[in-house]
Parts: sequence; structure tokens; C-alpha cells
Amino acid sequence: MASDATSYITEKFLVCQVCLEDFEQPKMLPCLHTFCQPCLGKLQATEPAGKLDCPTCQQDVPLPQNGVRALKSNFLVGKLCEILQQQPQQQLRGETSEAREEGVSCTTCDIGNSAQFYCVECTDYLCRKCNDTHCRFKVTMSHKVVAIQDLLSGKAVAELRARETSRCEDHHELNKFYCDTCHRIICLHCVVTAHKDHQHVEIEKAAERERAMIKAKLTTVRNAEDLHEKWIQQLQLEWSSEVQRTEEQIRKQVKLIIKAAKKAGNDTICQLHTMNAARKKQMEIAMEAAEMDLASARSCVQFTDNVLDFGSPAEVMSVAGELTGWLDQTAEDKNTMEAELTKNFVTITFDPPAGEVEQRVAKLVGGINQVRTPLQLPLITQVRPNVVIGNGGTRLEHVKTIGKGGSGDGQFLYPTSLAVTAEGDIVVTDRDKDKSRLQFLLKDGSFKKKVDLGFQPWCVAAQTNGELLVTGDGHRIHVLDKEGSESRVIQVTEAAKTGDATFGVAVDGLGRIIVTIGHQVFAISPSGDVLCKFGGEGQGQHQLGSVLRLAINSRNQIIISDYDNHNVKIYDPTGRHLFTCGSRGSGPRQLHGKREQHWPHCVITDSEDNIIVADHWSHRVSLFSRDGTFIRHVLTQEEHGLRGPMGLALTHDGHLVVSQWPCNTIIFFHGK
Repeated sequence: MASDATSYITEKFLVCQVCLEDFEQPKMLPCLHTFCQPCLGKLQATEPAGKLDCPTCQQDVPLPQNGVRALKSNFLVGKLCEILQQQPQQQLRGETSEAREEGVSCTTCDIGNSAQFYCVECTDYLCRKCNDTHCRFKVTMSHKVVAIQDLLSGKAVAELRARETSRCEDHHELNKFYCDTCHRIICLHCVVTAHKDHQHVEIEKAAERERAMIKAKLTTVRNAEDLHEKWIQQLQLEWSSEVQRTEEQIRKQVKLIIKAAKKAGNDTICQLHTMNAARKKQMEIAMEAAEMDLASARSCVQFTDNVLDFGSPAEVMSVAGELTGWLDQTAEDKNTMEAELTKNFVTITFDPPAGEVEQRVAKLVGGINQVRTPLQLPLITQVRPNVVIGNGGTRLEHVKTIGKGGSGDGQFLYPTSLAVTAEGDIVVTDRDKDKSRLQFLLKDGSFKKKVDLGFQPWCVAAQTNGELLVTGDGHRIHVLDKEGSESRVIQVTEAAKTGDATFGVAVDGLGRIIVTIGHQVFAISPSGDVLCKFGGEGQGQHQLGSVLRLAINSRNQIIISDYDNHNVKIYDPTGRHLFTCGSRGSGPRQLHGKREQHWPHCVITDSEDNIIVADHWSHRVSLFSRDGTFIRHVLTQEEHGLRGPMGLALTHDGHLVVSQWPCNTIIFFHGK
């Protein structure tokens, strides 16, 4: 693993992306990308005087008066090289633990003794005897020495990071202060001479101040990185779905006039394919620009993380100005750029003509309408509280239990699912053969109101615009407004079985409604157009049981809780199976099932995409990582008194809310 980590660091940070060799005189451009000085010199020779295009992001780089040589050197590259060199060579070569036990040889004596210590100042490995001598010499007795074991375990990283390397250019003393007036790092001699009347602080305090500001900006850039990824997904999905849907409409129309319209239909499809080819070229340009912006955002995040993790205070201050400016620029809204890139994009619809089949075959086949529609991320998605259950050891404590069996306000008959609105209200689907309704609770669990329904609801999802999506009524999704009044009904078409009702429901980051009917999963537009569908009856990777609940994570992956098959399956936004977690049984990593009874129920994700599953008949709530690795049971019957969990929700103030059946209660838990 050490060898893998070293290779990763070397490849990502210590290799010039122009010559693909180890950095030689690494120079950092204002866009934070680093290249060898000789490589930049060769590139500059092919550009107009005083200008240079970054090889990675293609940004125009104005050069200083002295050209490439005057660019800032990348201190981080040197620091990483130094840290890697300070790892024992046996570890870097990936030798066995038996070989590492013999230790790295002392670098200060010729005897070949095994080194036990490392001097941070001298960068020498020391055996015990040499270390004793090292500590006695007046010149070296103040040096910081760490044990080799601390190097191997990573405990010495803080010592390496704290070692100051920046010296004053005028006095050659260590820079220990920062001048707020001149915005530069200075030494003690500067404080009492040229900067004696200026405002200055200790460099550690200044660096902490800048670190806090940079971290705040970094959060915004991380969000921008997520938006870039979602926009790329939208570019990939939206057009292909429109092409598929339009082609199906064309083929259906052609079937009505199969003989007379065959040639016209084929010609129209060819026209569509020609448009598709032209659109792909447009998409390639937009995708390339989006990929560059994403790469730029990632580079910024990676570089900033390394500055914050490995940079000394002086080193942080040396790049703080450029870094802050770059973060501000990167965090700006990209919608204008995205609209510009896609201003010539078109959406397509199929327009069948009216009239007799025998007349004017070409008109009966219809034409393709093109409307320029720049693609932007949807404004309406599902409400997702910023709460982490996580993989740490935080224990969930019982806060309160509300409700009991009954049909009164605040009482429950069969609380199948939960949702949290943007305002923080908790919505409960409550069904019975004689009485079906939604109950709204305040964030403290007290009853707020109820909405009677004319059907038996299964699941509910809350959108950021205040609307609720409710399933359970045939192949329909009922859309309720903020007040609980029905605003419209979405009809889901193309379901394989007419007797199954809509069940699991969620909204992804692309604005698509994801809903299950029987063993099928549909991604539909807000108007009900089927954008894609997948699933089949069975137990394979792309086969599902008959009752499915689902959740969507931040990467728009579709997470299916399949209680017939006793597992959770994860699919990408197009319906491609990624992995499966859980199996039938009552073991730690299994989802329990009893014959002819229910299995895993609700599934949700936290803000870090950890997967949380209500394991109904094992009376527990299980936690899996975003890649499907079992972490732990966060709630159990033995420790928390859980009885038949069905619905799950995370509130904005960090509570995990669980609905139970058949005891018909709602329980609030919070991390302690």
C-alpha cells in the first residue's frame, strides 16, 4: 500500500505533464498548474512575446517581465519530494515486513547499523549511537529528531510540515512574521527596521487566518465541482434520451402507414441521425470545455488540500493571494458559460400530422422540430438535508417517541414512509384499507396537519420547490403543493404489469423523477415522458423483486432496496448495474428475511452518500459506505428498542427519524 501511495503521489504531483518526467525547476502558473521551467521555456518560444497558454487548462498566462524564470517556484513539489525521500527505502520498494524489520541503515556512520531515528533538520537517518552523539553536539542538539516508527506510521507528518524553510531575501533569517501593511512575510530584522511602523503578526497566526478563509472558499469550489459533474451527466443523458424517445415516436407513427410511409419514415429517421451526428460534435466541444472546468476545479481542490495539509505557514502565505483569487474565480457561477456553450443546442420533438393515412405520406410521417435550448442544471430537485451518519463510532441516542396505533391526529395506522420538506416539516404516509392520508409533523414531532387522500399511499418524496410526490395509486404519481392540495397527476406509461402500483419515488440532481412499478424502475421527466427504464423479474444484477424502494445519491446513482431479493442494488443514472450490497440472513452484513414476510424496507443516503437501510424483520437500521462496504448497525432492537423499522428520514437539524410498524410509532434519534 505504501508503494501504491508513493506511485500515486509521484504521478499526480511530481511528474511534469508536458515532458512526463520528474519536475526540473518546477514553476507554478497563476492557474495553479505546475510544469518544468525548461518545458515552459520551449512552449513560450512558440507563443507571442509575453504570453503563454497553460498546457492543462488552456488559459492565457501573462508572463512577468523576466519571462518564465520569474514565475513562482512550486514549493509543494519540493516538499513532497522531501517527504517521499524521508521514507525508508525498503518501504518505498514495497519489501516484506520481515525485510523492514532490519531497518534502514544509518546515513552518518560507516558501520551499517540499523537507523532508529531521523533528524528533521539534517534529513539524516541515525542509529542509536549516532543519535546520542548528534544530541550532544552544540550545533545539532536543538534539532528535532523523530523515531523511525513515527515516520512509518505518519505521526511525524506534523513535524515535517512545521519545519520552516522560508528565509528573508534581505537578511537571510527565518521569516517569522507577516506584514499586513505590505502583505509579505518578513523576518525579525525586518520588523525592527523597514517594517517597524507597519501592522504585523506572527506568521503562524496569519497562516491560520488565511487557512480559515481558504477553507471557506474551498467549500464553495467543491460545490462547483459537483455542479460540473452533474452538468456533464446531463449532457450525456438529456440528448440521448430525446433521441431515443423521438425515434420511438417516429417508428410508432410509421407503423400506422407501414407501406406508404416506409420510405418517408426511413428518410426522417436518417434526418434525425444526421442531426444527432451534428449534435454530437457540438456536445464534444461542450463536453471538452466542461471537462476542462472540472479538471481545473479538481486541480484547485487537490492543490489547495496539499497546501493546507503540507504547507508551512510561510509557504501558505506565499501563495495565499494567488490561491484566494483563483478560488474566487473558480467559485463563480458557471451558468453563463454553460449557456454560451450550449446556445446553439436544440431540443427535438416529433409532430405527427392529422389526416388520412393514404394521403401525403411524407406529411403523415411528420417532421422534427428544433428549438434552441441551452442546457442548465434543474432548479427543482429532492430535498437533501446536509447530515452525515458516517463511518465513525458516533452512537445514536434515543430522543423521543411519538404516536401510537389509531386513526386520530398524531396516531398512525401503517406509517410506510417519511420525507422532510425544505421548511423542515416531517411528512408521514399513513395507509389503511378504510383511511389513507399524509400527516405533517413539526420538526419537534408535534402534529401540524393532515391531508386525506383518495388512494392508499406508499411513498413520498419532498422537492426543493415545496411539492410532494406521492405514490400508490395505480401507475400514477400525485403531485401536491406546499399546502397539500393536489396540483397535478403524472401518468407513468410503459409499465410491464398493469396490476402493480407506483411505489418507491425520488428525484435526482438532473430533475428526473425516479419511480418503481413492480420489478421495473423508470426515470421520467416532470411531464411524465419516460427517459429510460430498466429492471426485470428475477434475481440477477439487472433483475429485481416486485416491491422496490429507492434513493438517489449526490452522483445521481440510483440505490434500490429490493426486499424480495434481500439486498440493495446500486445503478448508474442510465440503469447500468454497479454493485450489490447485503444478502439474506441475520448476520452483520446481511438483510434479514422471513418466509412470507417483509424484508428490507426504506433506503436513504446521508450527505456523504453513505447508504442507510431499514432492515424491518431484524429490527435494525444498517449502514453501508458509498461503495457498498458494510460499516455497522446504527440502530438495533437490543440497544435502542427498535421494532420493525419501515420509513427513514434525516432532518435538517441532524436527527434520524424512523417510522415503525406494527407498533405504529415515530422515533427520533440523534448522534452523541
